[in-house]
Amino acid sequence: MPGGKPAGVRCAHLLADLRCGLWGLPERPQVCQQFQPEIGICGTSREQALVILTDLEGAVTAGA
Repeated sequence: MPGGKPAGVRCAHLLADLRCGLWGLPERPQVCQQFQPEIGICGTSREQALVILTDLEGAVTAGA
């Protein structure tokens, strides 16, 4: 996504089954390649991860 992905916006490359459409391709953004999942960001389930990420995105947006 040119200029980065805004908070709260679904990644344009996310497939219907929630997999990355750019996985393994050189076009995959560096920030995605370097991301290392951890419990504090991802929780222990998809549902927890979405709550945590939504809260983080809200905090970033509020601080902007």
